[in-house]
Amino acid sequence: MEKTKSPGAVGSYLKRNAGTIIGLLILTAIVSFSTPKFFTSSNLLNLLRSNSVNAIISCGMLLAILMGEIDISVGSTVGLTGIIGAYMMTNMGAPVWVTVIACLAVGALVGAVNGTAIAYLHVPAFVATLATQCIGRGLTEIISGGITIRVRNDGYTSLGNASIGGISIIILYAAIVLIATWFLLNKTRFGYYIYALGGNKTAAQYSGVNVKKYNMLPYVLIGVLCGVGGIVWSARLGSASANLGSGFEMDAIAAVVIGGTSMSGGVGTMGGTLIGILIIGVITNGLNLMQINSFWQNVLKGVIIMLAVIIDVQRKKRSSRE
Repeated sequence: MEKTKSPGAVGSYLKRNAGTIIGLLILTAIVSFSTPKFFTSSNLLNLLRSNSVNAIISCGMLLAILMGEIDISVGSTVGLTGIIGAYMMTNMGAPVWVTVIACLAVGALVGAVNGTAIAYLHVPAFVATLATQCIGRGLTEIISGGITIRVRNDGYTSLGNASIGGISIIILYAAIVLIATWFLLNKTRFGYYIYALGGNKTAAQYSGVNVKKYNMLPYVLIGVLCGVGGIVWSARLGSASANLGSGFEMDAIAAVVIGGTSMSGGVGTMGGTLIGILIIGVITNGLNLMQINSFWQNVLKGVIIMLAVIIDVQRKKRSSRE
């Protein structure tokens, strides 16, 4: 855990994430040599803007994986909240603030359902979130009616398209969420409990941690972050369709795992996840600039996830021998 700024903690952090940092630098160098457009200010801002929603969702995914759990419903939750936002603005004429609250509430509800099923009903996280993924995607298709819902309310679309000091507001949203997540994990009891649950749930329970409560609450927070993602993405596009958020869960899982978070829980940092987010962003941006078929993006992400998990497994084997 990033609990201290001591040289030992910094050194440990750099040692653990050295491979990921080097990988990011090498990847950046390769892309920059392949296309001169990469290091232009407009492209770098576009890279950050395009990956801001993934950054927000990845913060939620980090919480789940740190507990030794998973949430594959994040993409469908983004889609559901995004389509609800577009529907309320276009078909109901709801005020922007009412729409925003409704979207966040729906996200929180999905998270509460996931958390309750996992923590209190002991449904495996993969199964519980797979179920809500299917439900969410189905509701998205029902609400959209299979067509794209366009939003023409400037107040709503400005939530995803406004700029402050020349910087997209979406980037600022992501920065706030990243900082807040770091603070939550490193400066609060809530964060300490998340690490404890991922390390050993039984030991955490004997230490007085309300395991069920703190196993459920992070999922509510994940749902809220997905609600933010749904609002921002539909506002940025000025529309929402049934496939909104499709594949977002893979990008979020990839960012967290590439960033050094152990899939078995208890080990991982916000800083490492940020590096993972940047790696995913550079891959996507670089392939787009080089006009390489977008289908290769999923191939590369899958390969990188597999390598990251293999490295984590091997690291644990070495630690157990020591």
